[in-house]
Amino acid sequence: MTGLLTKRRHIPQHTYKGRVQRDARIDNVRGMLIILVVIGHFLLPLLWSDTRLIDGIVYLIYVFHMPCFVMLSGYYAKGIIAEGRFRWGKIVQMLWLYFVFEAVVYITEGMNYGYASLPGRFIYESGAPWYLMSLATWYLTVPVFGRFRGKRSSAVVVAVMFAAAAFLKYVINISCLFSFDRTLSFFPFFYAGYYTSQRDLDKYLMSFGSRWIEAAAAVLCLAVLFGAKGPMMKYNLIVYGADYSRFSEELYGSLWAVYLIWCCIAMIISLGLIGIMLNRRMAVITELGKNTLQIYFLHRPIRDIMEYCGLYQAADPFNRLHVLLLILFSIFLTVILGSGIISGWFGLLRTVFDPLLEKHNAL
Repeated sequence: MTGLLTKRRHIPQHTYKGRVQRDARIDNVRGMLIILVVIGHFLLPLLWSDTRLIDGIVYLIYVFHMPCFVMLSGYYAKGIIAEGRFRWGKIVQMLWLYFVFEAVVYITEGMNYGYASLPGRFIYESGAPWYLMSLATWYLTVPVFGRFRGKRSSAVVVAVMFAAAAFLKYVINISCLFSFDRTLSFFPFFYAGYYTSQRDLDKYLMSFGSRWIEAAAAVLCLAVLFGAKGPMMKYNLIVYGADYSRFSEELYGSLWAVYLIWCCIAMIISLGLIGIMLNRRMAVITELGKNTLQIYFLHRPIRDIMEYCGLYQAADPFNRLHVLLLILFSIFLTVILGSGIISGWFGLLRTVFDPLLEKHNAL
């Protein structure tokens, strides 16, 4: 029986030593997720149309794509402490990219919506650059919370993190200052991934329970896809990790429960996606999963430029063909931005501080 499951799931033989090696399954999941990120962002300007198709697609994407992305970022973050030393270069890199991204978005968003004050632009962020700031913050917490990795108590710690985030969002009300609302909302997902070892992942994939989770994930996806325009609409901001203050007063007292329910749904769909993903190299998808950062960084300004040029005015959100063409364009753009040519140029941007950091380490 075990042999059949291994053959079906294509479980690789790992050596379980400290840092996680890249594997095709996780990169394939990341590749699918970054496609969904781009599709979601390119459909977002049409969300005003209040159509069942666009609402269903956008909220299905948003209900799980960033929790899953954050979880996989945590899974790969085990190398932030290498040979007993904290890799400060990763923090510098994330913050550097954050400020460059902010500068670019300041220009492209400014063309569309007018220019906000420059200092506020860099410290209050709820748009796409938030992820880089939050990632740097999560990395900084690893010396404190990372010590629970590999211990039986790690599952309890993650559960406490979810509960704490649900109620701290009532107490700490600083909204999008340094993207803290998103950082707190997705914080438990980062450590759910960080505490997961390759052995834990393989045990899950080999278990019979993973089939039930995949089935539950499929049901939940259908429920969100066809029910997003119904009773769930008044809770929709929760999937963005928004601060509780952005919700109506009548919902305020129950938002802790809404947050926890959303976390459960996001976790089930994320695990379901990981479970059904192939564990071998897939044409294009695997490479996209290795180059998610450059796609994430570059696609948003392109969307802003498209808005500025009036291309969205030509799109009819009530025309399913127009929606389909926009989705296909998003996939095509994702493939282009994830190509090796772009990787070379983006690599120069990422490593601008490497000589300085190497010199510092040598001292």
